[in-house]
Amino acid sequence: MAMTTCPNCGEQISDKAKKCVHCGTVLIPEEKKYCPDCGAEFEEGLDTCPKCGCPIENIVETEKAPQQVEVTGVKITKQSKKIIVIATIAVIIAVIITAIGVRTHKKNVAEKVKAEAQKQSEEYSTNLSVAAYSMLSGAIKAETCGNMIKQVWYNAIYKESNSKTDKYTKPNGYYVSDFNDALQTLFSDNSFSSQIADINNNKDTVNSLMKKLKTPPEEYKDAYESLSKLYDAYISLTNLATDPTGNLQTYSQNFNDADNETLNCYNALKMYLEE
Repeated sequence: MAMTTCPNCGEQISDKAKKCVHCGTVLIPEEKKYCPDCGAEFEEGLDTCPKCGCPIENIVETEKAPQQVEVTGVKITKQSKKIIVIATIAVIIAVIITAIGVRTHKKNVAEKVKAEAQKQSEEYSTNLSVAAYSMLSGAIKAETCGNMIKQVWYNAIYKESNSKTDKYTKPNGYYVSDFNDALQTLFSDNSFSSQIADINNNKDTVNSLMKKLKTPPEEYKDAYESLSKLYDAYISLTNLATDPTGNLQTYSQNFNDADNETLNCYNALKMYLEE
């Protein structure tokens, strides 16, 4: 055993001694012990921490508080506990935020779908009204032209004079020998041919609108069915005005029937039209 000199009293002592046996001077400080739960320093030999009451087991001796215990082979420190708590709270917050985000997204999607459906419904209603009024406008023009055709046709056959038809039935001062010549002269007239062109343009507009309306929303199915009936009557009437066929009697009957049917169908449709 090696000897050394006490720095306090100068006596010879063992180099392994923690205290001088002569003067009691502490040569090697005792290692401190700390509570693994609260970190409080305590004296050796205690079974519980004098500060927090934690049972003292498997004490780690060190100059710094270890702040940790070992549970089933895994070291859990006080700092680790805080991290776990914070992580748990973070996960809960993330779940809540995600749930709120999903709910908000679903709500936004539902509102967007509802707004789009409302927009389509309003657009359909507008097109339906425009189509109905366009047909009515075209039918009025067709009625005017059809009545003129009937007058010219009748006066050419029965040689009756009329200030409105004379220039077609007797263009040279005497009646034409064939009513077809009178009708041809009528359709060659700039004013009348312009009216016929307007009717054809009107049909193009109506046909375009009907294509847009062919797939109605649920609330407009009855309105579309009523509009379709008006369209059929309108087409019959305008075709008779732009392309007269048959004899005078059948033409007049067909035209009058189509004219009345168009008016009846329009009146039936009015209940679906917005004011």
